[in-house]
Amino acid sequence: MQPFVIRQGDYLLKLAYSFGFDANTVWNDDKNGDIRKLRPDPNVLAPGDVLYIPDQVDKPPDTKLVPVGSTGSFVSKPPTATVRLKFLDEELASRACSVAELPERTNLTTGADGALTLELPVTLDTATLTFAGLDTTCILRIGYLDPIETMPGVQQRLQNLGHLDDGIPDDAADPDSFGAALWRIGSEAGTLGDPATPDGTQSAGDPPIDAINDPRTSKRLLDAHGC
Repeated sequence: MQPFVIRQGDYLLKLAYSFGFDANTVWNDDKNGDIRKLRPDPNVLAPGDVLYIPDQVDKPPDTKLVPVGSTGSFVSKPPTATVRLKFLDEELASRACSVAELPERTNLTTGADGALTLELPVTLDTATLTFAGLDTTCILRIGYLDPIETMPGVQQRLQNLGHLDDGIPDDAADPDSFGAALWRIGSEAGTLGDPATPDGTQSAGDPPIDAINDPRTSKRLLDAHGC
C-alpha cells in the first residue's frame, strides 16, 4: 500500500475507478484506520487527507487481446456515484430537469420538496443541470464539497444556501460575515439560543463567536438546517 494525498475533487469511488482497486477493501484496510476515524463518509474527503491505496509502481495495464484485422465496438461503463440535492427555491420544486452532459438521462424531476437524486458516472467532474420552462442553470462540481467538520466545508454550505457570496474562495470569508451567516441560519432553524457569553463580551443578537472558531458548532447549526 502506498500513501495518496487527496486533492480537491477526489472521492473514494472516483479513485477506485481511476486506480483500479476495490473501494470497500481499500477503505477497510488497517492502513486506513486513521482516515476512517477522521472522515465518517469516504466520499466526502478533504484536500490533504492521506488515503493508502494499492501500490501503483510497475502495475501492469489492464489489456484486452484483439485479433489483427478485426473490427468491433467497445463501451465503457464506469460506476456511478449517488448525488442528492435539495433546492430551496419554490419554483424548482416538482420541476422537470436534465443534465446537459448526459442527454440520455430523461424523465428527471425534482420532488415536491425540491429534492433530486442523481446517479452520475465517476468520470464526470461537472454536471450542468437545467430546468424546464426556466432560464435557470445549476452547475454541480462533483466531489468538491469538503467535509462539514472543516471550515471550508462550512463555508461552501453557507454559499450553497445563499448566505455567503459564491465568489469568496474557500476558507477566505470575512469572520464577521461568516459568523453573521451562521447566526442567521441558527435563528431560522430555531436551534440557537441566547448567544450572550457569561462574561458579557457578547450580547444577544451578535454573531456566535464560538461558531466562527469551532467547526463543531457550525456543524450543529448546519445539521439543523438540513445540510
